[in-house]
Amino acid sequence: MNARPIPTRDVRLLLAARLSRSVAQGVLAADFALYLRASGWSASHIGGVLAGGLALAVVLTLAGAASDRWGRKRFLLGYEALYVLCCAAATFDRSASVLAAAAIAGGFGRGANGSAGPFASIEHAWLTQGLKQSEKLTRVLSINSSFGFAGMALGATLGAIPALGRQAGALPAEAYAPVFPLALVFATAALICVALARDRHSFEVRQEGPTHADEHAVRRRENVRLRSLGLVNLLQGAGIGLSGPLVSYWFATRFGLGPAQIAPLMAGGFIAAALSTQLGARLTSRFGLMGTIVPLRVAALVALVLMPLAPAPAWAMAAYLLNKTLNRSTNGLRAAVTARLVRNQRRGFAGAVTAISRQIPRSVGPLLAGMMMDSGWLAAPFLLGAAFQGAYLYLYQARLGDDVRKRDAGFRDENVVEQPEGLR
Repeated sequence: MNARPIPTRDVRLLLAARLSRSVAQGVLAADFALYLRASGWSASHIGGVLAGGLALAVVLTLAGAASDRWGRKRFLLGYEALYVLCCAAATFDRSASVLAAAAIAGGFGRGANGSAGPFASIEHAWLTQGLKQSEKLTRVLSINSSFGFAGMALGATLGAIPALGRQAGALPAEAYAPVFPLALVFATAALICVALARDRHSFEVRQEGPTHADEHAVRRRENVRLRSLGLVNLLQGAGIGLSGPLVSYWFATRFGLGPAQIAPLMAGGFIAAALSTQLGARLTSRFGLMGTIVPLRVAALVALVLMPLAPAPAWAMAAYLLNKTLNRSTNGLRAAVTARLVRNQRRGFAGAVTAISRQIPRSVGPLLAGMMMDSGWLAAPFLLGAAFQGAYLYLYQARLGDDVRKRDAGFRDENVVEQPEGLR
């Protein structure tokens, strides 16, 4: 019996959820650290809160593996509901204790690199249900990534609202009052979209069933690939944690910039990323996944090194935009690499391994970066983060390059299960 294709309606609802959620994340990515700074928080305290949110995300990401067994919707719906509650709490009570708890549970300030959050592995597994053609898998994940960047761009643009009608310079904490209600509105819209989407996980599992005579051997080969990916992702997570979450604080401290300058800067980076993500997906048809990912990230690495060394804000902004645009353009491609390492029925687990291996070292990064900045070492977090990113990029190609290139060359993976097409 042939399975029916995944309804386009559900794919669209999930993409709409990603867009709405990303708007909420973009507002907070632009303004949350600035609000805490205006409220008198030190860089170390801000970094500690951001690190706490990333540490909790490690625990939440474990549900990605459980979704392979119990379905995607219930877990993603739970995450969206938690995010709405945290935005609501911060909207109505901005005392230090409530704000810190909501920020940690909701991951406020997360997403400056365009990631979906601890539920990304579940979202990707849900979106790719039934996809068997690698080109379509890469395309749908790239589209999802572009929607995320577009939402982050809109959110970061809305992050300039606190500066409207005010003179240039540091803003008082009360100027940031609209930030949390805005995040709440878009987080609620994302929750509604997920609630309306249908999960075909149970049908998919029945169709796949046991497809190999030696299931243990197949899983062992898959686990070897995932182990390699997890090990190299530890380095990437360390680099992101050091160089990402406190970038708005860094611009404010180094050059005296406020939301009127930082929010449009971040928005521009997300818009460029949304466009370059689609360009990256097109380049894979000519150069392959690894041949596209590695050169783009090498160029991004150079820009990351140049940014903290820039003598003027315009040069630092240019380096920031280049770094973020090139790095983010590979998000969908790297998600496609992860998805192709295993069969469809284990993509939640694969995504969880990827996310957790990044988030464990990433959760320590903001705290260390905050301590360095409090000590006056403003360039150190970015340079150290670049070193970790360089090591990651070398090992990513060395450990996974051959496997990815075989698939690009048209070798049929014996572990891929025939699935119904899901994207028309």
